[in-house]
Amino acid sequence: MNIFLVRYSEIGLKGQKTRKDMETRLVRNIKISHKMMGLEVDVKAERGRIFAYSNDRNSSIKCLSRVMGIKSFSEVNLVESGSMDRIVDAVKTMFLDKVRGKTFAVSTRRTGNHPFTSIELSRAVADSIYMESRGVDLSNPEIQINIEVRGNSAYIIRDRIDGPGGLPLGSEAKLTALVSGGIDSPVAVWMMLKRGSPVDMIFVSLAYPLDARQFLRNAKSLYDNWYFGYDPIIYIVDAGRLVDQYLSKGKMKFSNVSFKKIMYNIGEKLAKETGCYGIITGESSGQVSSQTPENLMQLSRMMEIPVHRPLIGLDKDEIIQISRKIGTFSNDDFGEFCSLFGEVPITHIKREELQQDMDNLYDYFPSRGEIHKLRGSQIDSLLNTSDQNYEKDVIEDGDTVIDLRDRLSYKQWHHPGSINVQMDQVFEKVREMENKGSIILYCQKGLQSAHVAARLREMGYSAFYTKIDRIRNQTQ
Repeated sequence: MNIFLVRYSEIGLKGQKTRKDMETRLVRNIKISHKMMGLEVDVKAERGRIFAYSNDRNSSIKCLSRVMGIKSFSEVNLVESGSMDRIVDAVKTMFLDKVRGKTFAVSTRRTGNHPFTSIELSRAVADSIYMESRGVDLSNPEIQINIEVRGNSAYIIRDRIDGPGGLPLGSEAKLTALVSGGIDSPVAVWMMLKRGSPVDMIFVSLAYPLDARQFLRNAKSLYDNWYFGYDPIIYIVDAGRLVDQYLSKGKMKFSNVSFKKIMYNIGEKLAKETGCYGIITGESSGQVSSQTPENLMQLSRMMEIPVHRPLIGLDKDEIIQISRKIGTFSNDDFGEFCSLFGEVPITHIKREELQQDMDNLYDYFPSRGEIHKLRGSQIDSLLNTSDQNYEKDVIEDGDTVIDLRDRLSYKQWHHPGSINVQMDQVFEKVREMENKGSIILYCQKGLQSAHVAARLREMGYSAFYTKIDRIRNQTQ
């Protein structure tokens, strides 16, 4: 049996009732983390300490390192009899070889009545291994030996392993997050999970179902590794009809901000339906054009539910570092949604300018048929059954190749035989053409071509998108 001593930090600062409730929730989430991995664990809370008993050491270490609210944990050796001689013998067996030629220190904590003091036990342990060591160093030892004596039992503590810290998931109010298939928003979700809030997720799909697959992979990584204690509601919103409105209206003047405002509105309405107390975004001040302080102020106007931006002061390198740590980093990049419309973004929008674009959309909101709802526990089955046959790397004789980039980029390089068509004209152009083979589309990042391929599929065409780097390599 492997025994782990689990430590928390902030929970210990709470009042007695809140602390007890959070301890109970943390114990529950530890059990859930093991159950989700098909493991059994016995968890006990004892006077400010939590102990987990497991038969699978490595899997338990993986679970405990990902349960929100755990500051750190250590594997411990249990000495059933609390006599000083038995404790000293056990420590000597464990650490004699480790301290050889190194400095060390011994720290003892006790709960209960014993025929020895903490200092006496520490000295006895130090005396038993001193001759093999390089001496005692209380300030910066190479080997730290920690002992906890609780009643008639003693726990000899091994290496300390960090957990995520924060508060137990479920101890704070529920939030919902606007999540993309990119790097930032999954990190924002993780940071609020760490603050104890269950988080539902909303993905506004601009090229449904293609870009939804990357989102689902990010959502799966979060759910599998960090959602112990809550099965989130996930909404996938097919916004293809909205994109068509933007394109058909001749490129909205302020689309990089007004499109995001619509996402805010969708998030607010769905958050109200599920009883959430705030909306999370992955915005970082000044990172892209829609995230300047001026634009963020206008986006937040008239919101009934507050918007939380946990990444607001982080730079991109810091966000990437966290995303690698939590397992959501991906090199796949469809591009920012503003690239879909190909306009010059505004960075200092005024209230009346934003309202001008919003008025042109006639109070758009997705229909119920355009909103797909699932739970985090259903992600696997959806990924396994989703159509992945939208991307095509090999262009064959008879295929029609459409380049959706700007004219200058097309002039500098394009795939031989490709047609340069602008986004607002592509559907009309396709209807005019006689297509015997498939339609292959490419753009700078992939989002534009993925969107058009998905919409053409709905219209009955054999349409695919491809990445520009792949077809460029084929012609070199």
